[in-house]
Amino acid sequence: MTLHLNKISETYFDKLFKHEKGLNTSSKARVLLLDQFTTPIISMCYTQSQLLQRDIILIELVEKQKSLNIMKHLDCIVYIKPDKESIQHLIAELNSPHFNSYQVFLNNTIDKNQLEKLAEADEYEVVSNMVEIFQDYLIVNDNLFMTARGDQARQTRNYIDQSNSLTSLLLSLKKCPIIKHESNSVDLKRLGSEILYSINSNSNNNLFDDLNRLSDHPPILLLLERNNDPITPLITPWTYQSMIHEFIGIHKNIVDLKDSNEKVTLTEVLDKFYRESMYLNYGDLTEKFQKYVEEYKKQTKQSSIENLKTQNLNELKKMLTKFPEFKKLSSNILKHLNIISELDKEIVAQDLWEIGELQQSIICSLDSQLVLKNRVMEVLGNIKVSTVNKIKLILLYSIRFPSTNELSLFTSKLNDPAMTNPLPTLSQLSLIKKFRTLFSSNIPPVSHTNNTLGNIFNKKITINDFFNSRSQPKSDNVYMQYVPRLSDILSNLITPQENSTQTPLSTLVPDIVSKQYGSNLQYEPVQDIIIYIRGGVTYEESRLVYELGKSNKKINLIIGGDTIHNSESWLNNLYDLVNESEEVGNTVPDRRTQLRDIL
Repeated sequence: MTLHLNKISETYFDKLFKHEKGLNTSSKARVLLLDQFTTPIISMCYTQSQLLQRDIILIELVEKQKSLNIMKHLDCIVYIKPDKESIQHLIAELNSPHFNSYQVFLNNTIDKNQLEKLAEADEYEVVSNMVEIFQDYLIVNDNLFMTARGDQARQTRNYIDQSNSLTSLLLSLKKCPIIKHESNSVDLKRLGSEILYSINSNSNNNLFDDLNRLSDHPPILLLLERNNDPITPLITPWTYQSMIHEFIGIHKNIVDLKDSNEKVTLTEVLDKFYRESMYLNYGDLTEKFQKYVEEYKKQTKQSSIENLKTQNLNELKKMLTKFPEFKKLSSNILKHLNIISELDKEIVAQDLWEIGELQQSIICSLDSQLVLKNRVMEVLGNIKVSTVNKIKLILLYSIRFPSTNELSLFTSKLNDPAMTNPLPTLSQLSLIKKFRTLFSSNIPPVSHTNNTLGNIFNKKITINDFFNSRSQPKSDNVYMQYVPRLSDILSNLITPQENSTQTPLSTLVPDIVSKQYGSNLQYEPVQDIIIYIRGGVTYEESRLVYELGKSNKKINLIIGGDTIHNSESWLNNLYDLVNESEEVGNTVPDRRTQLRDIL
């Protein structure tokens, strides 16, 4: 069975919106009652027009239960997360119902105590059924998910909450996996242990029993740490979906186009051009868009008034029915034209043809160190290049050549107001200073937290190990030489290598998997791999997974994280990381320094 998130969504929502048989109601119109967790799940998969087609005429939030209007002529579909607060709001609604009847759907497992409380609250017997459907995560692409709780979620979400989200994902995929995690991360060990406990305890309720009965080999849940690969989010991407997120931003499939002052939705399910173009590099993208426009011109020319006059009635009727489709096509062309125009504007404004090529040359050692140093110095002296792009170049250079002493030279140029505008903040300068030392295997661990890059490399992972597999070009495209570290991890997992320099993977095996496949699973062939990157995934890693699955039909892959990073969001995480390490080291800046940094 292949791993397709969109099919899961389609199946669950068919169940969610299906009219219940036997309800005595004169109207098909219904209300959809959501909470803060399920609202983005619905909004990323359904448009308003699609909801209307499902007879949903009103959407309300259970958190605003007290302000709901009484509409006893309408039935209500409740779709919430079995979170403590959401359950309390639902109990309040059942105590004083505003609608005729309630179908309750929960996007994760509900415990016995919560179920009993809901049963006690239903004194008016308005609940017709209660169903668990397992989608406690956001579907971004067919192969990409996100466990974050929306705006409230951060990288430091508690392990139980992350475990619950991933458990719901496994149940929706009908997979009971072996859990593998990077051995050098205490955080991943805790997360993996939580998932293992959840699987083993839920096996008593038969949730995970027989999920693998059709699989010859056990699936794998691969838990990775973003901090183990801080490079990938810093590299300027050159494929369509990744570029949109890097230069404009994608927030729950919504793109805010500032130039045209509009917000547009990007979804591969409803947008054929986007589905076929999201992984294309910029050159192929522009060529495909030109063909897209030419095809539209060709179709509309055939439907022109002059041509319609020459058609018989049957042909005329067929042509007229296509006009709404032409209008939709025209709107979609305009949408992508605006997006591509903004991308082109950013590329020119930031001089990214040069910056992007230099990034690739540094990280893949396509030139000598002396040549790369001189090129970086030249860019640092160009006031037209943004401060952030200069910082990214310095970070990449410092991690690629950690034994050199050019950092002070680079920093002095960066601090020159004649060459840099705006000048770097204290947080940015601290990051430049500490970036390569954060990756040193000798740095002592920080006492109160495991979220430091120093702890991650206390298993003697060296910079040379990290770059060994990246020294050779992987593509003919000069802007796409770099391949994310994930590629090597997956390759080694699919075809194990004895002398691998990758971080060792620890393995946790659920009881039900041991019972089905035996205890010796080390050399089992790999068929299904579910990847989760704690600390954030990138669209480029999603593309890599897509292309790997496309080239190897025997392997089914999906990937996710608790957020989706572009370079801006990842740099902000790194600034916080450096500031946190300074606070732990009792070097907290005074108020004047903090204000200067903010300004």
